[in-house]
Amino acid sequence: MDLKTEITKTVFETYVPAAKMPDRNTSVFDRLEASFQTAYFMMVRTIVSPECEAAIDSNANLKRLVIPLVCIDGFIRTCRTLDLVLTATGFGIVSTESTAPASKSRVDALIEELSLQELDLIDELIQELIKIDGWGLTDQAKGRVPTFLYRPQQLKSLCGIVLTTQTWQFAMGCAVTASALLSNEISEEYMDELLEKLRTGGTNNADNIVIDKCLRFMADFISNYEQTKGCPNEVMLRQIVHQLESYRDSYPTYCNSRLYAKRHAERYQNKKEDPTFFFM
Repeated sequence: MDLKTEITKTVFETYVPAAKMPDRNTSVFDRLEASFQTAYFMMVRTIVSPECEAAIDSNANLKRLVIPLVCIDGFIRTCRTLDLVLTATGFGIVSTESTAPASKSRVDALIEELSLQELDLIDELIQELIKIDGWGLTDQAKGRVPTFLYRPQQLKSLCGIVLTTQTWQFAMGCAVTASALLSNEISEEYMDELLEKLRTGGTNNADNIVIDKCLRFMADFISNYEQTKGCPNEVMLRQIVHQLESYRDSYPTYCNSRLYAKRHAERYQNKKEDPTFFFM
């Protein structure tokens, strides 16, 4: 994608209105052009993947999300070094000795607001990338969908937690722990399969039932983490296992797993002629 053609001053200020300047004043935009290149490169390397980069130009839905994402991320990466000043039209660059930079709290608030917008854009971008053939098998897909709970809106809708960059980082750390606990219950094999299906848009109704139960467990784990000191809700875990055990025909990967074999291993039966009896 040709960034200089796609991202003009007008386009940039549309997505970052706080940086809007008079038409002939291009000071902020000019300082950010290199940051746009960096933001685009990092987006491809960490989200889209080099293998799927070509889809940006051919897929209008991807381009619609990529352009504002690059604008916002480029601004966030650079704004602390710009000596921003709050003006009547937005944040400009300090140009005289008599003008003081905006306070740290104002800049922090601006960055937080834009960072939340960035999270939503990344979420939308991931939903579009899931539809792109091959993306779900990339390392970027595995990094962006590491657990069932990977969408910012899930923090609000399932956990009842106000979304901030801080609460999101906390939730992602808890989600990894919760996912490990779930893997011990549904088997590593089925967990791997479910996540791959989620990244490629290939889940079926039986899978979705388990994912929904797992999400509710993860939401409970995150919401009550501080009160329970990270202790899992055992009742919810048993309900997930009950689903798998009650409808085994719908979960062949689980039934062929090492965990299933261990759970259903025949216990040794003592015989009268045995010289030693084992109590298990």
